[in-house]
Amino acid sequence: MRVLVAGFVTIDTIQLPMRQVMSVGGPPSYAGLICSRFGNDVVPLTRVGADFPDDQAVWLARNGVVLRATDRSASKPTTRFSIANSAGARSLRLTSRCDDISPSQIPPDTKFNAALVSPLAGEVSSALLGEIAARSEFVFLDPQGFVRSFSGDGTVTFSPPKNAQLLSKVHALKMDTTEAEMLTGKADPVGALEKLSSLGVRKGIVTRGGDPCHVLDGGRVFRVGVPKVPVIDSTGAGDVLSGATVSWYLKSRDFLRSACFGIAASSLSLQMIALGKVDLPMKVDETAARLYSTADPVATVRSA
Repeated sequence: MRVLVAGFVTIDTIQLPMRQVMSVGGPPSYAGLICSRFGNDVVPLTRVGADFPDDQAVWLARNGVVLRATDRSASKPTTRFSIANSAGARSLRLTSRCDDISPSQIPPDTKFNAALVSPLAGEVSSALLGEIAARSEFVFLDPQGFVRSFSGDGTVTFSPPKNAQLLSKVHALKMDTTEAEMLTGKADPVGALEKLSSLGVRKGIVTRGGDPCHVLDGGRVFRVGVPKVPVIDSTGAGDVLSGATVSWYLKSRDFLRSACFGIAASSLSLQMIALGKVDLPMKVDETAARLYSTADPVATVRSA
């Protein structure tokens, strides 16, 4: 299967309680590496600067995520974030930003079995999302970069997306409660997923940190438990969820089961630091099966 993963590859400075870590990050790294480990042919759609370390580019390539010459910016540095994890809370600050991703970077005459679109800082335009959707059988969106804005010092704020037709181009979404409210106007996860369904999107996940997730699969909303684990580093956990969900969906075409696998993978990854998360533990299958067996239907929704 060929999977496109769109969004910035980043260099993250992660401040943990006891030490600081610098790591390559971003959706094409976390989600792309997960998809590659499932045997998929991963095509990253990203931008990095001349400052991106060659040894890290080689490591990504050896693990199935190949950065191409068209992904390199001649004028802007790699996107960088400063991330602080403390007492279960996470703060994010943008310290540099690369160029926007261009439709011309998509390999010509190439179709994709799935596209995982996860902009971080507005690097994916609505037009680019439309071009990706035209080339892809299944489009999974993490809308974070469509609802974020950044102040002069890189602090993040949130607002509804500028293009109201954004959701017409996707088949499934993964959102936290803030992103869900920005997209649907509904703060309650069930209400947000009901609104999503009324807009024509029939698959979705709303995460709530360590609290149960809500999953929309066709005409029903399910509450899915979240395994309780010690949280060491949450950086990239959402991308692990997305990558694992998409990979399992390409195998099974069962979205609820796939979401349970993604939730299990993401939760267990919280015990690992940075890209250590992509090496999923053996017990992820057992954990996912337990989440699936205990998924609780809590609402029936209507389509558009």
